Amino acid sequence: MRSIASTLFLCLASLLLISGEPYAFAEDRAPAIEARDTQSSLDLTNRITEEIKALRLSGSLPAIIMKWPKADRENFLNFYTARNDAPLWFGGTILDERRESLQRRLLSADEDGMNASDYPAPLISATETDPRKIAEADLILSASAVAFARDARGARIDTIKLSKLITPRLVIPRPTMVLADLMGTQNVGDRLQSYQPHHNGYLDLKAKLLELRETTGSLSQTVPVTKALPQKTRTTTAMVGMIMPSAFDIVVNMERWRWVPPELGENYIFVNLPEFTLKFIRKGEIAYVTRTVVGKPDTPTPLFSAAINSLIINPSWHVPQSIVRNEFLPKLAEDPAFAEKSGYEITQDGDMTYIRQPPGERNALGFVKFNLPNEHAVYLHDTPMRKLFANTDRAYSHGCVRVENPFSLAAMVLKNPKYAEDALKSFVGRDERVIKLEEPLPVHLAYFTVITGEDGQLKRLGDIYGYDNLVLTTLKLDQHRSFAALK
Repeated sequence: MRSIASTLFLCLASLLLISGEPYAFAEDRAPAIEARDTQSSLDLTNRITEEIKALRLSGSLPAIIMKWPKADRENFLNFYTARNDAPLWFGGTILDERRESLQRRLLSADEDGMNASDYPAPLISATETDPRKIAEADLILSASAVAFARDARGARIDTIKLSKLITPRLVIPRPTMVLADLMGTQNVGDRLQSYQPHHNGYLDLKAKLLELRETTGSLSQTVPVTKALPQKTRTTTAMVGMIMPSAFDIVVNMERWRWVPPELGENYIFVNLPEFTLKFIRKGEIAYVTRTVVGKPDTPTPLFSAAINSLIINPSWHVPQSIVRNEFLPKLAEDPAFAEKSGYEITQDGDMTYIRQPPGERNALGFVKFNLPNEHAVYLHDTPMRKLFANTDRAYSHGCVRVENPFSLAAMVLKNPKYAEDALKSFVGRDERVIKLEEPLPVHLAYFTVITGEDGQLKRLGDIYGYDNLVLTTLKLDQHRSFAALK
């Protein structure tokens, strides 16, 4: 028996030697197959890299990139150049997982009130071997990720084109910054989502938008199509307060949350102009609330963020030149003694007329002025016209924000026993008294016409400056556009 077995083994060995192929058992053949697959994958990756380089050098880039300003295109391509044009999203299991995470996030952009079609996420088959097709997909995915992140931070609207009084300090990341950030994490989708606002007001709106998709087919079903130029349509809370917010209302207000700084500060003042309310936030909790009077429709209060660095008890009012030209000079032309009879002081310097109102009960700033340096020369202050705070809609000022209880607010801002409310009131007189803050206090002047009420439900406020329609038209939501998040 042993002889027969030996003979068979020798015959088999002879056949293998004659064939010229070394024999390998099944468990030995697997690594060889894997090695061939790995080599094939490396070859494809190298070809993709060559195609990315060719596209970069030729300038034959996908449309999403070509519509960017030249500086942004160059910044974007520099990231690939620094990586020797290696693909970011194709070339192995790990990259496949990161790519799929990115694609899922881009495809769900509508959940954040954005349009998913603005962020193409090409789906490439696992069996695809065309290096040019994959190279283009890699560039498109990277560009979509950059566009998503920048739009999430407010890049969709050039606010100065809406109004010169809308001047948020947007932090729009450069393409290389976004891509470097995403390359540093495995969960690309979550990291990209972190560019969206995380404020409670935004999250409340997002939750309601997701709820509406269960009952609404598309945004275009809620309002008629219009091709009109952006127009201001002003409303009051009395006009719209009982109307449930539409998907359009929600998306417009979600967009304006992108105009608010990502970090508001540990302690800060938040003024929502349509709400006519000032809130002092301390360590995430509402510490104080007071009513406000804001700018009239023809002299709106600007939207911006700044910081209080000091306050003045018994301030003088140096009348802004716009008010001098539009209001004082015509009255002085009729009655040269008008200013003097009203308690104002006039200084003439060539063709310029300067008017100052000394401290006192009649002073337009009242007894307290909160200084927050900004390009609009707008600030918070007291007022002698306190009866206006009893009104529901309180848009009466020239642009500054009047507060109902300035001494209480001042005591909260200073947070110093030396400057308790009664102590501050004791300073009232004819002499200006400047009190500097130990640390600047952030102030955010914002504009939201849909907010969360005390009952936890969303409610509409009057669009006192007619900004909603301007944002609506700029985002092209006045046209028929179907949003996946609402299907």
